Amino acid sequence: MSVLTCLALAWPAAAQTVVVYGKRASLEAAEAVKREKLQIVDSVVADDIVKLPDYSVADALQRITGAQITQDRGEGANITIRGLSQIETTLNGREVFTAGGGRTLNFSDIPSELVSRIDVYKTSSASQIEGGIGGLADLETHRPFDFAGPVALASARLIHGDLAARDGGEGSVLASNRWTTGVGEVALLIDLSYQQRAWREDQESAGNPVARSDIVPGTVVIAPNGISQTTSIGQRRRTGAEAMLQWRPTPALELYAEGDYAEFRTLQDSYQINIAAAPTFQAGSAALFPGTRDLERITWTNASVSMLSFARDTIDRSKLAAVGARWSKGRLSLRADVSYTDSVNDLFFSGPFLAGTAASFSQDFSTVVPSGSVAGTDLQDPTNFRYTGVAYRASPFLGRLAAAQVDADYELDSGPIGKVSAGWRHADRRASDGSGLIFGDAALTGLPVASLPGFVMPDPYRNFFPGQTGQTVTGYLVGDLALARNAAALRAAFGVTTPVPSVNRLGQWRIGEDSDAGYLLARLRAGRLPLDGDFGLRWVATGEAVSGGQSQPSTSAIVPIHLERTDWDLLPSLNLRWRLRDGLYLRLAASRTLTRQDFSQLSPSLSLAPNPVNPTLNTGSAGNPNLKPVRSDNLDFAVEDYLGPTTAIYATGFLKHVDGFVATVSAPEVHDGKTYQVTRPQNGAHGDIRGFEVGYQQFFDFLPGAWSGLGLQANYTYVDSSTPSRTLRRGVTLQNLSKDSYNLIGLYERNRISARLAYNWRSRFLSSTASFVGVGALPVYTEPTGWLDASARYRLTRRITLSVEGVNLLGTMRRSTFGSGARPQSVWVNDTEFSLAATARF
Repeated sequence: MSVLTCLALAWPAAAQTVVVYGKRASLEAAEAVKREKLQIVDSVVADDIVKLPDYSVADALQRITGAQITQDRGEGANITIRGLSQIETTLNGREVFTAGGGRTLNFSDIPSELVSRIDVYKTSSASQIEGGIGGLADLETHRPFDFAGPVALASARLIHGDLAARDGGEGSVLASNRWTTGVGEVALLIDLSYQQRAWREDQESAGNPVARSDIVPGTVVIAPNGISQTTSIGQRRRTGAEAMLQWRPTPALELYAEGDYAEFRTLQDSYQINIAAAPTFQAGSAALFPGTRDLERITWTNASVSMLSFARDTIDRSKLAAVGARWSKGRLSLRADVSYTDSVNDLFFSGPFLAGTAASFSQDFSTVVPSGSVAGTDLQDPTNFRYTGVAYRASPFLGRLAAAQVDADYELDSGPIGKVSAGWRHADRRASDGSGLIFGDAALTGLPVASLPGFVMPDPYRNFFPGQTGQTVTGYLVGDLALARNAAALRAAFGVTTPVPSVNRLGQWRIGEDSDAGYLLARLRAGRLPLDGDFGLRWVATGEAVSGGQSQPSTSAIVPIHLERTDWDLLPSLNLRWRLRDGLYLRLAASRTLTRQDFSQLSPSLSLAPNPVNPTLNTGSAGNPNLKPVRSDNLDFAVEDYLGPTTAIYATGFLKHVDGFVATVSAPEVHDGKTYQVTRPQNGAHGDIRGFEVGYQQFFDFLPGAWSGLGLQANYTYVDSSTPSRTLRRGVTLQNLSKDSYNLIGLYERNRISARLAYNWRSRFLSSTASFVGVGALPVYTEPTGWLDASARYRLTRRITLSVEGVNLLGTMRRSTFGSGARPQSVWVNDTEFSLAATARF
């Protein structure tokens, strides 16, 4: 729960009436931003964020019209705006990111408590940092000059997950003050947040589809090649901190210094059993889904079984420091900002694997959760299994950004142009994958589990998919993860003498990127016409230097590669707003935007695998440092009617034509005198995105008595997209894009009570594509999903507010298929969580 929930309790009496007793002020503030901006914008402010149990910025963004998210371990992730994941993100106007193969921020990194407002810009302006063809999300944090006087606040939350059967907690503290001194006014703010949330996720997966001609005579049957059950449990820890100092030596000048810190750590223990489809099966046990060639049920004999137990831990850590100044006198205003960001992302994976054979394995794919059961073999008997390996994998990423920006505004007296703005920004960004992807699995052969029984245990989570119909495999051995987070000790325990690898030279890449951008922007003033807007041009020069390694099969050497190039772009923008009457606006926006390609795609590293038996089967894989940015031409038209401080209805139509989507292409290349079929990413695919958004919000003040506290927020987004798929050889929708999505949020604000009931739904979407021998290319779809959260808050006293909250109240089950209900892929279920929270003023 955000500390902003109780900011009102600390304000002086004059401001207090607006926030504490005028509980709808947060909706008014968000509506005012949308109304007053020249661009098409949607906003959410902190007090609305905390009225729902949103753990991170990712959770809060799902309420924005046009935004869609996927779920990751019960939390929001993988955000798209109008179908595009290429979103530029700024923190107080500065570019921010999470280190990795991509460029964008992991919105899950930022605790929701740290933000005071989130603005999502659907259209572009020349003054904004380039990089988001999907849009720009600006996260604003609290500033000490935002408060009229001293503030000291705290909040706490106790969280319980039903599947994890564990408790977590959350706390935040904000302290701010301002002083009048002999050299002007000084203000200081410190904001701290810590979350620890226990989570569990159960996943049941059918195997990849295989073409079998031996199951039904005369018919090629499409049969999943097995089943996989995984229970993952762990903790997610978020730490956030901000410190900001502001100084106004004179009314015309403000100086500031800011530091921000975010750490997002996921600790995960996973226990997985995999049972493969066998060459043999019980006669008469096979059945197909009616009217298809897809296998519905069967009983295999002598099926291979493997148990994979592993610790999988990730950490994102980012630090930002900035200093700057603002000065204004008369018609002229100047701003300058210098910042430095450092980010680290690490993945650690380790654990023991074991395997055996099941005498009889039955599958049924017609149930909601695909069913499986084993007979004739005791899966808890160590004598039936052997150790097959000890896993170790690590993937580090590093990133940093040094940036400097200067902006100027000059207001004009008369004429069609009211203000001219200009600016320049230099950014020096560096990215690498550190030591490269380390794949250090060690194979074990002929080691019976019974000879080292101390490294296995019975599956500790036998209530797999509780409450669901259909059998699941239970009562099996899994690896003990006591030593999993000490990879060297785990290997030594199994007699592995090969040391843990520390570097993968062929997998390493380093990228340096220097960009200079300037812009000129004019604010329109149409005289007697009720028309305003802006038009401008941003020009960008980007220099790219990429380094890596290339394998030389003839010598087994790794040869360094270094390539450089420069790109130029001109990005025009236009935003117009016509006021038909007070509160009723027509908007038109046109722009060109770009997104640079992911760093992992730009990697020049080349891995070649010669085939000594048949040279025509030589293969290779690489990135492509010659990839061009993705560019989009955009057109938007909107109608917005603001009928009151918290009442609005709006509709927006949009069209995007995107060039340069990346596709993986395999082509012959000659290296070291030999021909290889090399797979590389290539530009070329284009996409068209069109759609509309509608939204509405209102409090029903006309209702009698307590009913007048009721209100509603509703929005719906339709997005139609098409891009050619080389894999499927036809046009498809953009990946992770639902054609339909909506939010329904019931509101209640009256006297001491505040409540929210929020339902978020999205239709089926394409998750990925995959190719299978004998079956061909298949789309992977995630089926329609709805998610329900709720909260109720009671202002106990002037200083204390109590809350009860619920997340995933429907126990939503997510499902994916290979394009058909007769071809299930995976099913997931996450915790339903309940929490108690309190906020107070010290």
